[in-house]
Amino acid sequence: MKLFNKNFSLVVLGQIVSLFAASILRFALSTYILDITGRPDLFALVFAVSAVPGVLLSPLGGAIADRFNRRNLMVIFDFASSTVALSAALLFAQGLLTVSVVGIIMTLLAMISFIYQPAVQASIPVLQTEGNLEKANGIVMGVGALSGLSGPIVGGLLYGLVGLKVLIEISCLAFFLQSWRF
Repeated sequence: MKLFNKNFSLVVLGQIVSLFAASILRFALSTYILDITGRPDLFALVFAVSAVPGVLLSPLGGAIADRFNRRNLMVIFDFASSTVALSAALLFAQGLLTVSVVGIIMTLLAMISFIYQPAVQASIPVLQTEGNLEKANGIVMGVGALSGLSGPIVGGLLYGLVGLKVLIEISCLAFFLQSWRF
C-alpha cells in the first residue's frame, strides 16, 4: 500500500486545514485583544491561558478516539470549530467581541484542536500498512507541529492584511467545508 492513499491524504489534508485554521484564528483573536486594549500583557496572557484547558483535555481526546468512530469524530470537531467561528463572526458583527468573549472562543478552539489530534493519530494504523506507520505518524506529527509554529506567523500577517472579520469568515468556511470532506 502506498503512503499517500486516498483516505490517508484526506485525513492529512483535513488535519492541515483544521489545525492551521484554528492556530491562525487563535493568534488573530489574541492580536485583536492587543488592538482593542493596547496591552501586550493581556494579549500574551489570553493566548497562553486559552491553551491550558486543551492541553489538559488531550488525554480525554485519546480516550474518546479509542471508543468512537474516528472519521465521525473529526467531522464533529470540524463542525464544532465552524460553529465557534460562526459565533465569533456574529459577535464581531454586533460589536460584542470583548476580551472575555475572545478568551472563551480561543479556549474552545484550543480544546477542539487538542481533542481532534488524538482522533487523527488513532486513525493512522487503520489507514496504513505496518511498513508505512512510522512515516505516516511522522507526517501527522509534523503537520501538528508545523501548524502550531506557523499558524501564529500567518495569523499575524493575515490579521494585518485582511483584518479580523475576513479571517473569522475564512476560518468558519474552512471548518465548515472540512466537516463535509468525508
